[in-house]
Amino acid sequence: MWEKHKGFSLVELLLVILLIGITSAIAIPNINDWITDRKVKKEVYKFVGEINEMKSKVISGQYPLAMVRWSTYSNEYASLRKYYMTHEDFFAHYRTVADNFRYWCYYQPGLQKYQRLADFTTKEIRHWPNIHLCISNDGSKKGVMNEQDPETGEQIGRVILCSTKNTTTPGGSNRCNDRNKNDYRYLVTWDKFVNIKIYKYNKKKDEWCDGTNCYSYGAF
Repeated sequence: MWEKHKGFSLVELLLVILLIGITSAIAIPNINDWITDRKVKKEVYKFVGEINEMKSKVISGQYPLAMVRWSTYSNEYASLRKYYMTHEDFFAHYRTVADNFRYWCYYQPGLQKYQRLADFTTKEIRHWPNIHLCISNDGSKKGVMNEQDPETGEQIGRVILCSTKNTTTPGGSNRCNDRNKNDYRYLVTWDKFVNIKIYKYNKKKDEWCDGTNCYSYGAF
């Protein structure tokens, strides 16, 4: 005797389609957010890698002094300008740290005999502000360090990196900076020895988190 198999009714099929649509509507934005943040994070770590490579060359003795400057490429994308000083020029211009000009590692490389390497640029992120950092073996040459580490209280420098997806160029109304509340932002800090820390912006908390601890921007 044949058994009768009951199929899906039209109402049941419509209900399944509706549930799939609702699930997709919830999941797709989350996936897109994850993809965008992953791209930004990847570029952030590339920039940090470029800085650490310059640092390793200073530590190894290949360069006596190096400098990197966050600058805006074509007024739109984040760019890292990289410089180093030869041993001859270093000893000619930095034998002492008797004055501020020598001590602070001035950002105009033409005045301090730097050699320029190829810039590192990405079209995925923007940065704020334009700022430079210096790399020396003993930490005696510094760039701008007007912030403080929320854990140690020591002076640090910092730059904010944002996605190009939800920010405008520097002259726009929603530029990358410390005041907007956009997703996909990262805060990169460094101390006088160029020990780098990376914080991700948590929009729900309105805080910057390093994976363990979260801080308000005012803590820096």
